[in-house]
Amino acid sequence: MLDSRPAARRRPWREAALWLIALTVTFESVSVVVAEPRADSRERNWPCRQILVGRLSVAAVWSGPSIEGLAWRNDQAVADIVARLAARRTPLDEAERAIEDLSQSQGAGKTEKLVAVFAGLFETLNDERSQVIEGLLRFGAKQKELAEKIRAENALPREGPGQPPPDAGKQDGETGARDLEWDLRVFDERRQSLTYVCETPALIEQRLFALARVIQRSLE
Repeated sequence: MLDSRPAARRRPWREAALWLIALTVTFESVSVVVAEPRADSRERNWPCRQILVGRLSVAAVWSGPSIEGLAWRNDQAVADIVARLAARRTPLDEAERAIEDLSQSQGAGKTEKLVAVFAGLFETLNDERSQVIEGLLRFGAKQKELAEKIRAENALPREGPGQPPPDAGKQDGETGARDLEWDLRVFDERRQSLTYVCETPALIEQRLFALARVIQRSLE
């Protein structure tokens, strides 16, 4: 439904909304530093509600034979199935059936082949997860920079909604308001896009756990 109020009447409401959003940005960006004053730069840039956990350890997902030093890439058949199983476009139930089929087809060499497959899955999915985390950390750093820019642009919390800085000309004030509105919109759209991406490391971890479980069951 279109707002029929004159632009002059709509402006104070828009400016008040921008002021409230800018204040929220200020509180959110400061809260990270206040909550974790001793956190390193990686933790300070972490933009997700989930706890930041770096690379996974083998012991956390695997209780089978050691995979240390396994050159799984040297076996093309293993490398091919690892690529297929690791890909999230491959449904998990299909990946689990592929492991069971591989187990049944290997005979005496089953253990060696399955352990090599797990080694490949662990390395591949752990690397993929780390890449997602690094991307999120870069994203978080950019959000912090944008929040600082918004705070620098935003004089409204100091002057009150709708009150321009004392010596600013009308044109400069309008330009500044447009810049602030644009930056707030970008900040908010980025924040909304985080919901799915922040879940991605956990989804990769869950996939690795599930496939490791099937492999270990097939070793018995």
